[in-house]
Amino acid sequence: MSAARKIDQQELLKVIFKNEQKMYIQEQVKTRDQKLYMAMLMGNHHYDNVRILFDTEDGEREITSRIWARTDKFVVLKGGMFIPIGAVIDIFID
Repeated sequence: MSAARKIDQQELLKVIFKNEQKMYIQEQVKTRDQKLYMAMLMGNHHYDNVRILFDTEDGEREITSRIWARTDKFVVLKGGMFIPIGAVIDIFID
């Protein structure tokens, strides 16, 4: 896997997401959803940032931000920005 380019949160406005579910193994989807839930709890209770690896039309990108909410279709970040869950590859809780 090639190294993902780190971007600033404001650059999310210019990104075209690949919103296709890359994970076909149900266990991988379950693990990603658990990580998203834990990251949301950390963002709301401890104000901790996490690293989110996601897929775009221009390749993989990484952002460091606080996750405020998670819906069935989106991850809502600090500042009202969002990433489609289908584009999320992994979440790194440091």
